[in-house]
Amino acid sequence: MKVFVTGGTGFVGRYVVDGLIKSGHNVALGVRNEAKARKLFGDRVEVYKVNFSSKESIKKALEDAKPQAIVHLIGILFEERRKGITFEKVHYLFSKNLVEVSSSLVEKFVFMSALGTHDLAPSRYHQTKRWAEKEIIRSGIRFTILRPSIILGPEQRLFYDLWNVIKIFPVVALPGGGYYKFSPVDVRDVAQAFVKALEDKSTDGKIYELCGTREVTFKRLLQDIFSFWNKRVLMVPLPKGFMYLMGKVVETFIEPPPFSSDQMLMMWRDNVCGWSEGVSTLKDMLGRDPISYEDSLRWSLENARVG
Repeated sequence: MKVFVTGGTGFVGRYVVDGLIKSGHNVALGVRNEAKARKLFGDRVEVYKVNFSSKESIKKALEDAKPQAIVHLIGILFEERRKGITFEKVHYLFSKNLVEVSSSLVEKFVFMSALGTHDLAPSRYHQTKRWAEKEIIRSGIRFTILRPSIILGPEQRLFYDLWNVIKIFPVVALPGGGYYKFSPVDVRDVAQAFVKALEDKSTDGKIYELCGTREVTFKRLLQDIFSFWNKRVLMVPLPKGFMYLMGKVVETFIEPPPFSSDQMLMMWRDNVCGWSEGVSTLKDMLGRDPISYEDSLRWSLENARVG
């Protein structure tokens, strides 16, 4: 199958592209930075420069690539408003443009949303992901939507942010005491889920929540990371409301910010599976248990290029 992948040079995208190639698919990448794509994948992929704000640019790339399916991975964790990088633009407008152009050109659309996405979610991150989901659902195109919890892998930005903080000042803040829960999922499982979504028609029209084997609090996750690094770090509990206000201040002066007010709003409920009705699980899709939390975290930290 010929697959057009957006966001293919990002953390998750690299594993998805490798997984598609290993499964025998032909991959075309829609990118902003052609040199980066070539450096990562060489001649294993086709590369098309695309402006996702422009339907004409998208249409030209798709007509040239002639894919049967799209894997849409583009997303951001922080806004950079002075550069025009917003959740509304990247999550919603880019997705809307891609769906409208591709609905008559491809057979299947697979979208990476996020766990916690819901009509009632207070964060702009989750709201705009939900808007994109709705555009896909009502487009009439065959689709599968995947909603991962926090994704573990050597390229996980959290590891690098934490390392850069604690090597200077070994103190980190715990929003709400650090009791907010995740269900970390391995990036290799996430990549396999995208390949499965393309190959298995039983995934059509379904939303999958991608969670790992354990629910862990943010505090527990940090403790496990610092223990692996053999670092003693003071973790200071702070109210989420206070950190929300601090985020408002920080993001005014620093882009991208080390943390944002929207991230505090994302903690509106635990980031674990089972909140939404009518969705399936990673185990349903893969037919096996996910990679264990312990194995995934150890592999991620052993291969993370910090220090």
